Amino acid sequence: MQFHAGKCPNCHNGRLFLFREIETGDVYGHCEECEQGYRSPDDIESNIGFLTLLDDSDAEWATEVEISRSVWANYRILDT
Repeated sequence: MQFHAGKCPNCHNGRLFLFREIETGDVYGHCEECEQGYRSPDDIESNIGFLTLLDDSDAEWATEVEISRSVWANYRILDT
């Protein structure tokens, strides 16, 4: 199952899918349209992101358990 945190505050078009960085285990939101990334819900609210294409880290879809143990645990998460 894939999880997302709603619409991207940068492009207002894509969904912020939740991924886990393999090296660090950190869960972050990744926009499917503009490739903007957000490391926390606070970053979404402040629209402080990073361009994921410039990050060399490998990532995979975050699981429900990984999300529940991350900074995203109390944020409204949707499944696809």
